[in-house]
Amino acid sequence: IIYSPLGFIKNGPYGSPEDNFKHYRGVEVKHGRIAMAATVGMLVQQTTRFEGFLSPSENLKFSDIPNGLKALDAVPLSGWCQMIVLIGAHELLIKQVEGKAPGDFGTGYFGFTMDDQSSKQLSGLSAEVSNGRLAMLGILGMFASEIVHNGDVLVETKIFG
Repeated sequence: IIYSPLGFIKNGPYGSPEDNFKHYRGVEVKHGRIAMAATVGMLVQQTTRFEGFLSPSENLKFSDIPNGLKALDAVPLSGWCQMIVLIGAHELLIKQVEGKAPGDFGTGYFGFTMDDQSSKQLSGLSAEVSNGRLAMLGILGMFASEIVHNGDVLVETKIFG
C-alpha cells in the first residue's frame, strides 16, 4: 500500500500508482544525490580555493569569485551557459533503467551493480534516500546561515554569553 495523503501517487501523470511512485522516488534519489554533492561543495568552498583562471578571456580567477550564493552574480554568462548545457545533457542522457529499482540510472554504484535486490542493497538504498533528504534540508540550512552571517557558512557562534 502506498501512502499518499494529497493523492499525488494515485492521480499522477504516469498511470498506475506504482509507476508514479517509482518516478517520484527516482526524482527524489536524483535530487538527494545533487543535494549531497552541494552540501559537500558548500563546505569545500569555505575552506579551499582553486588556483588558476575561471575565465582567462575576462581575466577572472577562481579567487575573485565569492563563496556561496554571492557567486551567482559573479560568474560570467558564458559560465552559466556551460553549466546549463552540462545539466541539460545529464538530464537527457542519464535515465532511469526500466524495470529496475528507483534511482538505478544504469551507471552502477561506486563499482557495484544494482540488480540483486539483496537486503544489503535495499538497506543501502534506504540509507541513501534518508541521507539525501537530510542533505536537502542541510543545503537549505547552509543557504540560510550564509544569508544570516553575511556570506559565511562556517561561523562560530556563542549560544550562551
